[in-house]
Amino acid sequence: MSDGGAVARSLAAVLATTVLTLLWVSGPAALWVAGAGAVAGAIALQDSPGGRISRVGIVAVQMGAAVFLGALTASLDIVFVAVVALWCFAAGLQWAVGGNAGLVGAGASALLVVAPPLAPTAASVLVPTLLTVLAGGVQAALIAMWPPQRWRTQRDALSDAYRALADEARQIGADGSSPTTEILDPSLRDAFIDTQASRRPEAYHGGHRPPERIMATLRALRESPGVNDEDVSRMAAAAAEVLDAIAGQDHTARRDTEHGLIRLDATVALLSGPEEELAQRLSRQLHEVAKLRFPDLNRADLISPVRTTVDVIRSHMTLTSPILRHAIRLSAAAALGVAADRFAPVAHGHWIALTVLMVLRPETAHTYTRCVGRLTGIAGGIVAASVIAWLLHPTGAVAVVLAAACLAVTYAVHRTGYIAGSAALAAATVFLLDIDAVTSGATLEDRLFSVIIGGGLAVVAHVALPDHALTRLHQRAGELLKSEIDYAATVVKAYVHEIDHQADTVTTAWQRAYRARAGFEAASGATRMETRELRRWLRSYRTALNAVTASCTALEDSLPPHPPTALTRDFVAAVDDYVDALRGAPPTPATPWTVDVAALTAAAQQVRDRAAGVSGDDGAVRVLVSEIASITRSLAGIASISEPISAG
Repeated sequence: MSDGGAVARSLAAVLATTVLTLLWVSGPAALWVAGAGAVAGAIALQDSPGGRISRVGIVAVQMGAAVFLGALTASLDIVFVAVVALWCFAAGLQWAVGGNAGLVGAGASALLVVAPPLAPTAASVLVPTLLTVLAGGVQAALIAMWPPQRWRTQRDALSDAYRALADEARQIGADGSSPTTEILDPSLRDAFIDTQASRRPEAYHGGHRPPERIMATLRALRESPGVNDEDVSRMAAAAAEVLDAIAGQDHTARRDTEHGLIRLDATVALLSGPEEELAQRLSRQLHEVAKLRFPDLNRADLISPVRTTVDVIRSHMTLTSPILRHAIRLSAAAALGVAADRFAPVAHGHWIALTVLMVLRPETAHTYTRCVGRLTGIAGGIVAASVIAWLLHPTGAVAVVLAAACLAVTYAVHRTGYIAGSAALAAATVFLLDIDAVTSGATLEDRLFSVIIGGGLAVVAHVALPDHALTRLHQRAGELLKSEIDYAATVVKAYVHEIDHQADTVTTAWQRAYRARAGFEAASGATRMETRELRRWLRSYRTALNAVTASCTALEDSLPPHPPTALTRDFVAAVDDYVDALRGAPPTPATPWTVDVAALTAAAQQVRDRAAGVSGDDGAVRVLVSEIASITRSLAGIASISEPISAG
């Protein structure tokens, strides 16, 4: 759940800008402003320690472009259908960049397909376009003035750690011969222990490790023979300035960090001898931390996001790419939906294209199951919203208030599953469309009839252009790997932490892995096995995953009802690091799940090293260390298996 205060401010801005537009401009413009504000607000609330403003600005421009095209071409039916087809094709390709980018493309497409068929004038085209961009700008301004307080504990812990490291660096610069002290608070690690580690922003994945690595480098620098040299002192003072800037929370922190890194690099270039290597290592570590703290720092892909996006999309312009096939499906289904709205006797047929946009995803696994699930959620949300509309007959400002309330519900339930999220989003869409007199007035039967047609178009699009067989197999293999990793992480974590309903949690993780294995075997059975390369890959992949499953089963059989009392704090922290490395981070929709073998191997070695400090003869600890090593070897073996590029 996003920060409640940030959500409230975002929805209040949507409410205010929409009502003002409704009073002073027109209903269609208010509908577009509400939709653009909701999408831009959702992007602004994404977990990230930096780079929000530029992303929201890009979203606002994209929303404005969709509104401009809609207002300009909506009165020309054939031209409008062609514009929708081209726009939705480009929106489908945005999934190559990431899930959020793909959903933004779907949101912009929704603003396009609901454009009323009114003759364009300069005012009716330019004013809504500018107001739409302004609605996104308001969301960017809110995030700039009041950043969300999510991850405040982790952020404060990191700030304290970097300030302590700055003091240590400053002391080294003043007097390198002073004794070494333990300056990092032991509670730093506690701030980053979380069973949902994979949902954190990148900067907070194992966030305690960068300060610990910097501390080790500073200790080595203090013990070096030339620590009291003047050049080393200047370098240490420059490093302290960088650390203070990274720890800062004010609006000048990014600028101070950038300038501090330039000064640090200049002082490092003056060093020679044994301290040179340590200084270069410290500089690399501070650059890495700065990029995590400020993602847009010296990042060409964020400074020029359009160029980067084009490069990524260009790599998917092959017929075997799931992204390209999704773009073709989305374009065809949305265009057919708009054509049915314009040329067939379907009342309020814009719901057909809206349903296509809400249902279609570039999902290789569970495609039809999730299509049906989303359709069920959309239908349920429409029924609930229609009942409220039948009782209150909302229009104008009342519809805006109800839409904002449904958007708040969407934020609250989106973690519970895609069906509940689809229901809340569909209800919000009902009230958003009631803002404008042209799109309002639909009955329950009108909406459900169009939803059924839209869902049918989505399923038919998948049937007509399914994903490539080998792509489907790779995606299923990645899904199986992810579920096996989650199963292993759950069991390993249960050894060192108390877990509520431990047996049920472990059983649920195993059941997910079992279902994923069934899906993988079904995909492999439907794939042509004419090449020796593919058969060898399948055999090796199955063998490696069977070894992971065997290790998880052995761990589960030896799992104690409570964590052993002899465990040291360092050992528990090492196991937590291993779980973080095991879970990793999710890939883009265009790539299967993978494993960071280097990070996993290093974390496993740390577990073995810390296990030596556990007192007593505890069999559970020996089993845990042994099976962690086995899981690591198996996953490293999976990563070394080269995937075939042809099924036959």
